[in-house]
Amino acid sequence: MNLYQLLDVAENATTEEIKAAYRIQVQLYHPDRLLGASENVRRYAEERLKKINAAYAILSDPQKRRDYDARERAQQAARSRVVYEGWAEPATEYGERPRRNRRRSERDVAREWMRQEAELRKTEEFLRRQRQAAEEAERQRRAAEEAARRASRDCYPRAALQDNRLIVTFKPGLWTTFIRIPAGEFLVGSDPLRDVHALATERPQHVVRLSEFFISQYPITFEEYQVFQSVMYPGQPWEIPPGKARHPVVNVSWDDAVAFCNWLTCPGWKFRLPTEAEWEGAARGNDGRLYPWGDEWDASRANADDLADTTTPVGLFSPAGDSPFGVSDMSGNVWEWCADWYEADEYAHRKAILNPTGPPSGEGVVIRGGAFDSPQRRVRCAQRNWDYPFKRRPNIGFRVVAVQIEK
Repeated sequence: MNLYQLLDVAENATTEEIKAAYRIQVQLYHPDRLLGASENVRRYAEERLKKINAAYAILSDPQKRRDYDARERAQQAARSRVVYEGWAEPATEYGERPRRNRRRSERDVAREWMRQEAELRKTEEFLRRQRQAAEEAERQRRAAEEAARRASRDCYPRAALQDNRLIVTFKPGLWTTFIRIPAGEFLVGSDPLRDVHALATERPQHVVRLSEFFISQYPITFEEYQVFQSVMYPGQPWEIPPGKARHPVVNVSWDDAVAFCNWLTCPGWKFRLPTEAEWEGAARGNDGRLYPWGDEWDASRANADDLADTTTPVGLFSPAGDSPFGVSDMSGNVWEWCADWYEADEYAHRKAILNPTGPPSGEGVVIRGGAFDSPQRRVRCAQRNWDYPFKRRPNIGFRVVAVQIEK
């Protein structure tokens, strides 16, 4: 299917129109909205989301979009020539024209596809209601973000420097600490001679240079995320699971995490997800250690490798399990969303070593750190993994980076 049709936008749509359409399509086909649908419909929706995500990755990138448009024009011209030449075929020796198998086959495939579409989607009325709900959710999201931006100068959260730490207050009595990571050189990736679990996606090991940044000492918790929800979506209660207030928030998508960072951003400070390089630098320090605490695995320093069957409160393994900078829970507890799109051979052809980032788009987004249900080898500082940005899972959370900007 044409990528513009997948996103339901015109071929001359602007970048912002494509982005808005993408968010609507994600809402439309998100599994959370199809809980009452059949298994076939849910399976179809998941496959559709993969295609939508791939379409957005191309159409949101100007160069990829130009290349795609050029290929489409060339293919359309080729199809036109095939159809024209097909009608000009001579008659056979029996006086009949050959059966146009190509055209009949295309018609049959199209009819079968339409039949399957109708069966899987149930009815057009069902889709219409889903689309209306998705569009309303997108409208509310934009309105809430705009309201949060207008109120950012007068309302919480507020950020204040105290020595080498940044204190961010979410509401009276609820605050968290951001640790300063000084500018410098950091070793990222794995050396098979030092790490028996080193993977091809982690090689070659190399040095990167990072500018100063601050990173949240702990993953964002349920009680912190609840403040964001109450501000962004007033009148829509968001309940914390019993006993989980100080646990890392989970079942949040990458888009959810990005929206949280945008809400935190205030005069003087930009909040965002950490890049993959920043996350790894904060986790292992300057010496390239395998785990935040050193090169030897210690089951008493992290919630991983079947220690528990769920998350644990943030900071439970501090300071023994902390990184050299004092950042907690970098191994285990929850996987953490990063800012970068994932590419398996990113390290193999990386050119920039100053504040490197991943590719501009892709199928999935980087997650780091491993979780409570991860084996030992998966909670190494260099372990790279990814997931779809629209997924919400019980073992994925996030932490936040802050960088100082001019007011």
